[in-house]
Amino acid sequence: MEFIINTAEQLNITDAELTNLLTTVYVDDEFVGRDEATTLFEASAVKERGLLIGARDTQDSKLAGLIIIVTADSPSCKMAKDNEAEIHLLAVSQLFRRQGLGKKLVEHAINNVQKYNYSKIILWTQLSMNAAQCLYKKLGFVFTDKICRNERDFLVFEMKLTSDNLKTAT
Repeated sequence: MEFIINTAEQLNITDAELTNLLTTVYVDDEFVGRDEATTLFEASAVKERGLLIGARDTQDSKLAGLIIIVTADSPSCKMAKDNEAEIHLLAVSQLFRRQGLGKKLVEHAINNVQKYNYSKIILWTQLSMNAAQCLYKKLGFVFTDKICRNERDFLVFEMKLTSDNLKTAT
């Protein structure tokens, strides 16, 4: 399958599509409870986090995935300092998994952050998100810490950005 990857605005991602994708991915896979998702994935709150990058399937234009780039000046930023960025809410619809879309979204985010000369990308993932952890490690992210938020444990990963890890997003 082929995907168009661009900003949420360029892809005309609707609030309903955004909320539906995040809820389906995170609730159905039991990473977040349905009650928590109602607040956590409310479209306007998600959009305020930072730059939303989405992916649409070229065959039927379905929203296939997304990732958010959060900079240090965003109120949603948790760990990044000046000249650093965070990645939030990588989500790939179950219909489009195992096709390299998660990798493409993360690479797109890396390229975007690198263009603005940020020195580091930080992300965190739940202990049970094994596929995501494998992806991050393959792309060059390094485990740096374990934290607890909202009674849930997370692993923190970082990537220092250099010209060597700039990838071509497709």
